[in-house]
Amino acid sequence: MVRVYRSAPALAAFAAATLLATGCGGDDSGSSDDKIEGAKKSSPAESPSAPAAEGPEIELPSSVELVFEDWESEDPEEQAVLDSGAQRQRATYEAITRNPPNPNTEFIALYNMKGTGAWTSLQEWIGEFKDAGATVAGTFRFFDPEVRLSDNGLTATLRFCSDEREVDQKDRESGEVLTQPDPYEYVEYSTTLQKNDAGAWQTADVANNRDACDAGGLSP
Repeated sequence: MVRVYRSAPALAAFAAATLLATGCGGDDSGSSDDKIEGAKKSSPAESPSAPAAEGPEIELPSSVELVFEDWESEDPEEQAVLDSGAQRQRATYEAITRNPPNPNTEFIALYNMKGTGAWTSLQEWIGEFKDAGATVAGTFRFFDPEVRLSDNGLTATLRFCSDEREVDQKDRESGEVLTQPDPYEYVEYSTTLQKNDAGAWQTADVANNRDACDAGGLSP
């Protein structure tokens, strides 16, 4: 996942921590400033290869595209995990691209389990975008997903790769592309999901690895 940078000279001091469990706090007042200009509906099936998933439609600005490749399974429970993982990504970037960024949206709460490392880290991470006056633009490609379900059916792991070569981090007001030292191209995410009391999958933990993916997908 892209890191947060301020423009120089404060750039180096504001590099965000890597996601060992994603998230940050914000204002959920529902004011007109929260609306996304040029928003488009991002349905749960962004990629032609993925079936339509259940869940709310999440609006993203036209400057951001999320593509999910081979994001499908014949197993209904595995597909539910994939759907929740994809919706979590949409919820994250919907929150980041608000003005200002808001980590307490209804979508963040739907797909992240409160009180877990994933929730806390995501709150902090989105908050860094808010503090830096930054946003993102470009295409994220998520591919090579692997789902493993626990024997008790209450937890699952979802590993996948993210191609972020076409993503820029920009100053929210000026649109200037912010310098990103040591950019990386592919990132592996390993996420743990749990079923909540309603039986829906939510992410509880996230770890990333910059050396586990390439253009072909996950390393063995």
